[in-house]
Amino acid sequence: MEQILHSKPWIAESDIEAVSAILSSSMLAQGERTRMLEHRLASWLNAVDGVGVASGSSGVVLALHGLMIGDGDEVILPTYVCRSLLEAVLASRATPVLCDVGWDWVMTANDAKRVVSTKTRAIVVPHIYGIFADIDSFRTLGVPIIEDCAQALDAPGIRSAKGDVTLLSFHPTKCLTSGEGGMVISSDANILERMRAYRDGSDTGYKARFFSPLSDILASLALAQLDRYEEGLSRRQQIASTYMAAIESCCPNVLNRGALGNSMFFRFPLRVRGGLDECQQAFADLGIQVRKGVDALLHRGMGQADQAFPVAVELFETTISIPIYPALSRSQELQCIKAVTQVLSCLH
Repeated sequence: MEQILHSKPWIAESDIEAVSAILSSSMLAQGERTRMLEHRLASWLNAVDGVGVASGSSGVVLALHGLMIGDGDEVILPTYVCRSLLEAVLASRATPVLCDVGWDWVMTANDAKRVVSTKTRAIVVPHIYGIFADIDSFRTLGVPIIEDCAQALDAPGIRSAKGDVTLLSFHPTKCLTSGEGGMVISSDANILERMRAYRDGSDTGYKARFFSPLSDILASLALAQLDRYEEGLSRRQQIASTYMAAIESCCPNVLNRGALGNSMFFRFPLRVRGGLDECQQAFADLGIQVRKGVDALLHRGMGQADQAFPVAVELFETTISIPIYPALSRSQELQCIKAVTQVLSCLH
């Protein structure tokens, strides 16, 4: 039986040709292709400019530097998110402050408000699973926003970058990939200047520098992926529509329709009684790899009690994520649907 991975990059012949063209050239390091990607993604998100970096985590470090955040400054982020986000805050010598999330998996302004202090200098707001958080609502807190779009990139021009800095990741598991890499985007000239100087160095003397370039090799792959990104979005939406119809017919209570109605379907999360432990093996027996969505709750790794994060704990214990990505073939899609309906019908 074919084993279907939870996540898989969509690599086409055009991607291979784009990278091969760069390999055949005399320019492999950060150069014109990287600059082209910066301009293109900034335009994609209706922003002024971007700064390419070697990873999404490097982008967080640049974003915090651009916002002049450092020792003793507090940065709010949700406990329900990838650990690399917290680690990047620590690498910047800022103090991470964790908050709970809402029932749509994304953090809300009220979650952040509960932990805002006089030392708060930024709030990192991730769009989880492709579900878009309400960035505008965080503006009432009067704190700079880092909008984390690592798991949510819509079609060009549809959604503008709303953070003071907007973050993208090009890891192989993300919306589009360059193998590794990322970008920080802003419409604030001063923030952009500080971020670019921190990556590239300054012309006005020697200053601390964060060596994290995005090479033209990586940028060429990301650019090729952007050329057919909307095709990938359509495929995600088609799979999601098929999943929704099948699940509605057998166990509709596992769906969060509101959240999924505000998603570009980077992931397809479901709420299952008993969570991953209850169904992972049953899915595996049918050739489907499912996951929790996030590997761990950050507050537990920092020795903080579950009582302060009740929604995140409940979601962590009950959420599973099933395969949904453009590289999923039609036959694999049908295999996933058969497995989902069979397994979930037994649980609910």
